[in-house]
Amino acid sequence: MTYVSLLVPVEADPAADSRLALAVSLANRFQARLIGVGAEMWRTPILAAPFDGGYGVGELIAAGEAQAEADLNAAERRFKAAAGAVAAGSAWLEAVRWPLNEVAAEACAADLIVTSRGSHAAEAGIVLAGLVLEAGRPVLIAPRHKHELKLQTVLVAWKDAREARRAVMDAVPLLKRADRVIVAGICPHEAETATAARLEQVSDYLQRHGVRASTKVSLEVKGVGPADQLLELADEVRPDLIVAGAYGHTRLQEWVFGGFTKALLAQEDRAVLLSH
Repeated sequence: MTYVSLLVPVEADPAADSRLALAVSLANRFQARLIGVGAEMWRTPILAAPFDGGYGVGELIAAGEAQAEADLNAAERRFKAAAGAVAAGSAWLEAVRWPLNEVAAEACAADLIVTSRGSHAAEAGIVLAGLVLEAGRPVLIAPRHKHELKLQTVLVAWKDAREARRAVMDAVPLLKRADRVIVAGICPHEAETATAARLEQVSDYLQRHGVRASTKVSLEVKGVGPADQLLELADEVRPDLIVAGAYGHTRLQEWVFGGFTKALLAQEDRAVLLSH
């Protein structure tokens, strides 16, 4: 089990350079092809009052289209300059379309999406949430300025649910390259024995895939949510990557997540792999 194709969203903004460097590094680590996706959505001008008798609207639309095309050209140049270092080759795809929809659609050809947090935390969280829910592929979200993903320690946040099972399997190629993998579960006192047994099952599954895995059961602390407990554990073991299921759903184009997933999306210190 490995990754043979990775996908990275690319913008004209130089802030994409760190993400590109990380994606190139991962592609070479797995001998995988790298797909770059550029998408720009030009904005239809909305005017509160007649603008130049209506004659200027066409010029505004043309200017918006020209800007979208210029941004796509800049993003393509940025991608190709970085992707030349990918041994297994690369491909560039672009569209004038809402970026989230375009990236999710092109994910059909990828095993893993590699992206990063944007400079505006609230906006980035919404976009990343939508991508995780819509893509049907695991999404690796790196801190903004991270150029490389070390895999000395990986923390797997286990919950006995479909999303966590999906995340564990999706992450196996990364887990196999980690020096240490900790499968952690948080549970009430009365469920400690059952949770420990389940974690051992997950650990055994991973070890059969060649993963060096151990387990850790943490009992719920009154007044402390599971997300906070997990992040406290992360502060203790200092993982390079957190693997978790993404628990949420779409509703009328609204992305609704529970507190656990929101907390992982909000933290900016560590890379996170989420699967839905």
